[in-house]
Amino acid sequence: QGGILFLEDVNEHPYRIERMLLQLHEAGVLASQQAIILGHFNQYRLYEVDRGYQLDSAIRYIREHLTKKIPILTGLPFGHQANKLTLPVGAQATLDYNGAGFHLKANW
Repeated sequence: QGGILFLEDVNEHPYRIERMLLQLHEAGVLASQQAIILGHFNQYRLYEVDRGYQLDSAIRYIREHLTKKIPILTGLPFGHQANKLTLPVGAQATLDYNGAGFHLKANW
C-alpha cells in the first residue's frame, strides 16, 4: 500500500507477464502503489504462435488501464542479471522521474 513495486522475471513470455500484471491490476495491487518499476524480463524465446506479441505491448496495455498518476517505469537493472542493483525490501525510498529517466534513492 503506497509503495514502489519492483517486478522482474526470467523465462516468461510476454503474454504470461501481461496475465500476471492484469491479475495484480484486477486485485487492486497496482492502483495502490506510488510507482511501478519493471526490471528486465529476459531469457524467453518468441515462437511463431506468439504472432510478434512483445512485452512492450503488455506494458502499454497496463498503462492504458491504470491511472496516469501511477508511473510505470522500465529498465531498472535488478534481479536475474549480471550487473544489478541491490534493492532493500521495506526501506524508505524516494523516486524522482521525468522524460530523461528516473532516480531512485533509499536510506537503510
